[in-house]
Amino acid sequence: MKELRLSWEPRNKTPLSVIEKHVSHYIAGRKNDGVTIMTNGTLLFTANGRDNTYDATKVMEEAKFFIDFQVTKMKDGAYLVTFHDVVSVFVGNDEFKSMRPEIIQRSEELKFPDEVFFQGNKDEPRDNILIGLYARGKLQYDAYNFSIYKRIEGD
Repeated sequence: MKELRLSWEPRNKTPLSVIEKHVSHYIAGRKNDGVTIMTNGTLLFTANGRDNTYDATKVMEEAKFFIDFQVTKMKDGAYLVTFHDVVSVFVGNDEFKSMRPEIIQRSEELKFPDEVFFQGNKDEPRDNILIGLYARGKLQYDAYNFSIYKRIEGD
């Protein structure tokens, strides 16, 4: 059986140190929680004190099949695209601005074969769909090219 893959799995354009700085604020003060940052911008929010590499491996195997997403704009203009309780992808504001024309041009490559995409909330900006599709491509890259950048644990 052939694996379903996106035709385009974009590479992260936001420096990992910038992503680390952003997510560190969300983890601060949460001593039982942490985040594993994957090299293509995927964030895995899991509990501390476990085998984080093993947990990340399991989650990323499941992430290959995540379809739905929710886009949240962060205070500084970056985006956090949530796919699951513990899985999100960071998309920097500058990253999206610079990639937007290519995302529009290649949006069909960010869909699975025969996938039809409906905009659920008519008040949601069209860019949220573009951001979500782009983040899903980044997630797929991380899922198939498993590589952890860093684990950050709450204080």
